[in-house]
Amino acid sequence: MSGAPKAGPPKAGLEGREIFFEITQLAENQRVCAVDAATGIEIITVLPATVNERDAQKIALKKLIWRLNQDQEEAVNAEEGDLMPPGKYV
Repeated sequence: MSGAPKAGPPKAGLEGREIFFEITQLAENQRVCAVDAATGIEIITVLPATVNERDAQKIALKKLIWRLNQDQEEAVNAEEGDLMPPGKYV
Protein backbone atom coordinates (compact mmCIF):
# COMPACT_ATOMS: atom_id res chain seq x y z
CA MET A 1 0.00 0.00 0.00
CA SER A 2 1.56 3.24 -1.08
CA GLY A 3 0.32 6.79 -1.01
CA ALA A 4 -2.57 8.29 0.87
CA PRO A 5 -5.89 6.46 1.04
CA LYS A 6 -8.40 7.65 -1.51
CA ALA A 7 -11.62 9.12 -0.21
CA GLY A 8 -14.27 7.69 -2.46
CA PRO A 9 -17.95 7.91 -1.85
CA PRO A 10 -18.80 6.72 1.64
CA LYS A 11 -20.07 3.18 1.85
CA ALA A 12 -23.00 4.34 3.96
CA GLY A 13 -23.64 7.42 1.77
CA LEU A 14 -24.00 11.05 2.78
CA GLU A 15 -27.29 11.61 1.03
CA GLY A 16 -29.67 13.40 3.34
CA ARG A 17 -27.01 13.93 6.02
CA GLU A 18 -26.44 17.35 7.51
CA ILE A 19 -22.82 18.51 7.53
CA PHE A 20 -21.76 21.62 9.47
CA PHE A 21 -18.69 23.64 8.46
CA GLU A 22 -16.79 26.17 10.54
CA ILE A 23 -13.94 28.20 9.06
CA THR A 24 -11.70 30.23 11.36
CA GLN A 25 -8.93 32.53 10.16
CA LEU A 26 -5.62 31.92 11.96
CA ALA A 27 -2.94 34.37 10.77
CA GLU A 28 -1.86 33.09 7.34
CA ASN A 29 -3.92 29.91 7.65
CA GLN A 30 -7.52 28.91 8.08
CA ARG A 31 -8.86 26.15 10.30
CA VAL A 32 -11.68 24.23 8.64
CA CYS A 33 -13.91 22.02 10.77
CA ALA A 34 -16.54 19.66 9.33
CA VAL A 35 -19.03 17.83 11.55
CA ASP A 36 -21.46 15.08 10.56
CA ALA A 37 -24.65 15.86 12.50
CA ALA A 38 -25.85 12.25 12.46
CA THR A 39 -22.75 10.75 14.10
CA GLY A 40 -21.09 13.75 15.73
CA ILE A 41 -17.80 12.84 14.02
CA GLU A 42 -15.66 15.92 13.51
CA ILE A 43 -12.55 16.51 11.44
CA ILE A 44 -10.27 19.52 11.42
CA THR A 45 -7.86 20.55 8.71
CA VAL A 46 -5.63 23.59 8.40
CA LEU A 47 -5.26 25.20 4.99
CA PRO A 48 -3.59 28.32 3.62
CA ALA A 49 -5.71 31.45 3.90
CA THR A 50 -5.59 31.79 0.10
CA VAL A 51 -7.87 28.75 -0.38
CA ASN A 52 -11.41 29.94 -1.10
CA GLU A 53 -14.34 28.88 1.08
CA ARG A 54 -15.87 26.46 -1.44
CA ASP A 55 -12.58 24.59 -1.99
CA ALA A 56 -11.91 24.52 1.76
CA GLN A 57 -15.31 22.91 2.34
CA LYS A 58 -14.66 20.35 -0.43
CA ILE A 59 -11.33 19.37 1.12
CA ALA A 60 -12.85 19.07 4.59
CA LEU A 61 -15.77 17.04 3.22
CA LYS A 62 -13.42 14.56 1.52
CA LYS A 63 -11.52 14.14 4.78
CA LEU A 64 -14.80 13.65 6.68
CA ILE A 65 -15.93 11.00 4.17
CA TRP A 66 -12.61 9.21 4.61
CA ARG A 67 -13.03 9.33 8.41
CA LEU A 68 -16.58 7.99 8.24
CA ASN A 69 -15.38 5.12 6.03
CA GLN A 70 -12.63 4.32 8.55
CA ASP A 71 -15.18 4.09 11.38
CA GLN A 72 -17.40 1.87 9.26
CA GLU A 73 -14.50 -0.50 8.44
CA GLU A 74 -13.53 -0.71 12.12
CA ALA A 75 -17.13 -1.56 13.05
CA VAL A 76 -17.17 -4.37 10.48
CA ASN A 77 -13.84 -5.68 11.79
CA ALA A 78 -15.20 -5.66 15.35
CA GLU A 79 -18.26 -7.63 14.25
CA GLU A 80 -15.98 -10.21 12.60
CA GLY A 81 -14.02 -10.64 15.81
CA ASP A 82 -11.00 -8.47 14.90
CA LEU A 83 -11.00 -6.35 18.04
CA MET A 84 -7.78 -4.56 17.14
CA PRO A 85 -7.58 -3.53 13.47
CA PRO A 86 -4.17 -3.97 11.85
CA GLY A 87 -1.75 -1.10 12.38
CA LYS A 88 -3.43 0.26 15.49
CA TYR A 89 -2.55 -0.12 19.14
CA VAL A 90 1.05 -1.09 18.36
